[in-house]
Amino acid sequence: MSGGLKYEYRWQDDYRFKRPTKLSAPHYMCMLMDWIETLINNEDIFPTRIGVPFPKNFQQVCTKILTRLFRVFVHVYIHHFDSIISIGAEAHVNTCYKHFYYFINEFSLVDQRELEPLKEMTQRICH
Repeated sequence: MSGGLKYEYRWQDDYRFKRPTKLSAPHYMCMLMDWIETLINNEDIFPTRIGVPFPKNFQQVCTKILTRLFRVFVHVYIHHFDSIISIGAEAHVNTCYKHFYYFINEFSLVDQRELEPLKEMTQRICH
């Protein structure tokens, strides 16, 4: 899983992959979606009952989720944007990205260093 020549994303989940492990992009994304589904279905992390507080590490968990989801945007923009343009979907992808970016930026949910791979594009379409 990469975001071009400068960025490689390795998978680590502390269960099956205890150390950062190289995975193909499809495998990384599959692991990511399964991992997120497990987290959001965990009542200890995302409580659904009234009066049950969120855990103290809630923002840390959300930051990790959103950071990893940002990496999907990096991969798509760097490796697959020509295909997106060819099917006329660039406006839709750009809109999804802008909403995602504005949300993570508003609440400082992703470290600025993680945003570096799409910095120039973000400046063009989000500012």
